[in-house]
Amino acid sequence: MTPEGPVRSTGPVVRLAVLGDPIAHSRSPELHRAGCAALGLACESVALRTPLAELHVTLARLAAEGYTGCNLTMPLKAAALGWVREASPAARRAHSVNTISFAPHCARGDTTDGDGFLDLLRALDRDPTRARVTLLGSGGSARSLAAALAEHGRGAHVVSRRAPGTNPDWGGVALASWCAWASPEARSELLAADVVVNCTPLGTADPPVPADEIGRNTLVVDLTYGADVTAWVQQARASGLEAVDGLGLLVHQARRSLAIWLERDVPLAPMAAAVGWPR
Repeated sequence: MTPEGPVRSTGPVVRLAVLGDPIAHSRSPELHRAGCAALGLACESVALRTPLAELHVTLARLAAEGYTGCNLTMPLKAAALGWVREASPAARRAHSVNTISFAPHCARGDTTDGDGFLDLLRALDRDPTRARVTLLGSGGSARSLAAALAEHGRGAHVVSRRAPGTNPDWGGVALASWCAWASPEARSELLAADVVVNCTPLGTADPPVPADEIGRNTLVVDLTYGADVTAWVQQARASGLEAVDGLGLLVHQARRSLAIWLERDVPLAPMAAAVGWPR
């Protein structure tokens, strides 16, 4: 934005997409368009429902049609690693791709989930190199965050029903600790954490853990987002905790994806305003 208004769009149209199943709820196209507009670039971005079985066909079609890139959400991130010609070290560590860049005869896969999460923590005045971050769950989203925390933070503490070490996709991701869900150790971990992150599907209706079992100075992050903040975020706020939903992470990871595609820094404020973050 300039004092006079939006930057005038110039040059060719940047064509982007977001793929997932389901995908109707996605705010990524708005973020893509807002980030490009802030740089004076015209952008077309679409959300495409893509079942896992159709991923490779859809990616090949987007590449052939001249798309610059696309974001991926569940359940496509792990499968995309086998489609791209090149993968960043972060994507290989996380065994996850959420950002694909198309180029002639080549497609590159990256993950911006982990670094976007670290950006979110910094924006909320939490230092990833000092904060004790506890992840609830051991699925793909937890793995991406844990990989980034192992690389740039203190390392992650994981609370889950199954130990991450039983899943080969977690190979090479170092953890600070693991404890079993609902165990005495897990209850102690929730009280000790500086940040508690819900990486499970729980939270929309039933909270993953009661807010009164979390330390009073803890930041609560629910990776789920929708039209409104989740019930768990509402419960945590009612208990006096600082709590945010997954829309904040979406803003930060989308900004990093755009920086990869456009090869320049992208201002945060217009993107956040486009989707009403913070809320």
